[in-house]
Parts: sequence; structure tokens; C-alpha cells
Amino acid sequence: MTEHMTAGKPFVRLPMYDWPELKGATAQLENALGTAVAEALGMPGVQTGATGVTGDLMALWTDPDMLLAQTCGYPLVSALKDAVTVIGTPHYDAPGCEGPLYCSHVLVRADSPFQTPAELRGTRAAFNSTDSQSGHNAFRHVISPLAGGKPFFSEAIETGGHLRSMAAVAGDDADVCCIDAVCWGLLQDTDPELASRLRPLAQSRKVPGLPFVTTRTADAARLQAIQAAVKAVLTSAETQESRKRLGICGFSFCSFEDYRPLSDMRSEALSLGYPVLR
Repeated sequence: MTEHMTAGKPFVRLPMYDWPELKGATAQLENALGTAVAEALGMPGVQTGATGVTGDLMALWTDPDMLLAQTCGYPLVSALKDAVTVIGTPHYDAPGCEGPLYCSHVLVRADSPFQTPAELRGTRAAFNSTDSQSGHNAFRHVISPLAGGKPFFSEAIETGGHLRSMAAVAGDDADVCCIDAVCWGLLQDTDPELASRLRPLAQSRKVPGLPFVTTRTADAARLQAIQAAVKAVLTSAETQESRKRLGICGFSFCSFEDYRPLSDMRSEALSLGYPVLR
């Protein structure tokens, strides 16, 4: 994915669920967050939206001008642990979500014969990327106790996105994928026909969902101001319509330490001799 902001200008960006069908709601919420955070910090000219210089998501998350962004939990505990500070975690109204926690759903075709993860041995797995919590880390954690330290799937296909993984399974280009609960809920709203061709087979362990972050250089006063502004926006009547479209129903203050269970999932899979989805 290639999206970045104009250099030298503080920005707010929510890229993780910005599907084509949701761009309007995402833009509205970004604008509300940008206005609220700018006012809280006495800062003019906050930029929102994917405009300006292009780059990858890691570049966006580590940009010194990043004022507020949403990232995936797995990059947070691996590549971003020394680059960002956690602001908190939105609550989502989707099956498998509970407050700031969410799970990942192992999905198969609706007409497939599989009933348990153990029956997936020798099938084709689709995943979005190796730095994904749901697509790889949670999926690996579900399969690792079954794999015995050996390859479990006949093929592991990297698709580049959760939507592509679900389409691959629905289209019989793969047999199984693992998708976060928010994506699964959004798919049922935005593309019920595609969703009808899939069904959940199993759930992963629940962990904190996709966090909002700011730069590592934010001091305590700045962090508290951003947190208060974000919580106000994500619980206000003014953003109710856009939040409903995106499935957001609340917000909790969280810290990096709250995301340790994601690292634990990785460590548990490694201890079972299953370092990568295979």
C-alpha cells in the first residue's frame, strides 16, 4: 500500500480500514480528529487524507510529522516499538470485538467441508502480509499447536491485503485465510455477496485491536492532550454517523504494555517450531 503525507506538515491519517466504500466516513472522522487535536495542542494546519508525497505505511507511521495515525498491533510490537507512542484503542461493534479487544476469524468457503482447524492440513492458505497481526501472527498462533514444527499447508499465498485474501478463498484460489474481526464485520456491510461465500471456522485469542499512535517524541502533556481530544471525538454525537459506518463505538486509553499479548502469541508459535505460516 502506498500512501503518505506532505512533508513538513503535521498530519492525521486512518489508513487501516479505508476501503473504497468507506472513504467518505474515514475522511469525515480524520477531519474531526485533526480539528480536535489541533485545537487541543494550539496547532494550525493539520493535514488529513492520503495526499502529497507517496510512500509505504511504515514510512507514514515513522514520519516525524505524524500527529495521529492508526496502525496494526503486530508492527507496533515489532518494528514500531521504539518509534511511536500508543494513544489508545478504538472499540468496534463487530462479532468478536469486546471493548478494546478483538479476535481474528479463520475463514473458509461457505460450502467447504472443513469444521476444525486440524482439518485444514494440506490446504492452501492466503494471508495479507507477514507483518499483519490477523493475517499472519494470529493465524500462525492458531496453527502452530497442530503443525508439530513442520509445514502444515500445501501452499501459503501472500495476497497483499485482507480483501484480496477473502476474495482468494471465495474464488477457490485458496482454502483458508485469517481476517480480523473488524474487517469481517465491515465486509458483511459493504459486500454481503462476498461475505455470503465465506464462513468463520475458528477464532484466535482476543487481544487489543488496532491502536492509535503518535510520535515517540510526544511528552506527557502532549500525549494527554491528544488522548483527551481523540476520546472526545470517538464518543461524540457529531461523529456518530461516520463512526457507525466504520463500526467504531468507543475508545480506551491503552499503553504499549497492553499489547504484550501479541508478542506472546509470536513467542508461543516460535516455541512450537512454527516461525512462519507454511
